[in-house]
Amino acid sequence: MKTPISEHWRSLKPGQAWTFIGLALLLELPVRWIVRPDMPFLRPGNLWFSLPLRIAIELGFVFVVIAGGLIVRARPATWGLALRRWTRWEWIAFATIAAIELTIVILVAGGRWPRLADTGFLGLGLWWAFSEFWFGFNQEWVFRGPLMSGLMRLTTPASAIVLNTLVFVAGPLHGPGLWRMLPRDPTGATWMLAGVVATGLFFSWLRYRTDNVVLCGVLHGLVNGFLNGAGLATRAFL
Repeated sequence: MKTPISEHWRSLKPGQAWTFIGLALLLELPVRWIVRPDMPFLRPGNLWFSLPLRIAIELGFVFVVIAGGLIVRARPATWGLALRRWTRWEWIAFATIAAIELTIVILVAGGRWPRLADTGFLGLGLWWAFSEFWFGFNQEWVFRGPLMSGLMRLTTPASAIVLNTLVFVAGPLHGPGLWRMLPRDPTGATWMLAGVVATGLFFSWLRYRTDNVVLCGVLHGLVNGFLNGAGLATRAFL
């Protein structure tokens, strides 16, 4: 693997690393399981289908990670919050990956946004996109933030990338949906599994390469914001 831009996670103490891992697993296993139903179940009438609640939950995840870092007295850089100017490589990576992502999103869900505009609900639809942006951001903020930092500190970067991806694939964000899909559409489930594994490996590597979880979070948030946001806004208003 190429030499990373920085390796601030190396300054974590073992106790801090274990605390980060525990916090991340707590947020992304039992807590996320409760507060984030899988997309097929996140519909009007569901307890969790509330736009203000969705925004509050996702912003809450951001602050919990920050609070966890403060409690264990770990510098923000150790969990990937790069308080510096982005390098040229990071900006090029951002522009290239964002362009590819948005092209795919437009092909998949581009037709939903004009329908929302025609019915006068585009503004509220953008708030759904905002809430889902933070959902995507938090998948990186937690998985590639404290979890990845803790794993890299206690194992090796290569092992951390693999372990991080395994939790990402098997956790409540993807595992249950893939399991339910498998009997109905084995081919589709296989392709989806391949996509989730590739996404997990790529973003884990990108976090290692850049030591910048915000870059990963924004890129992931763009996809979830426009793709999931279009779906949830359509359910809410059409």
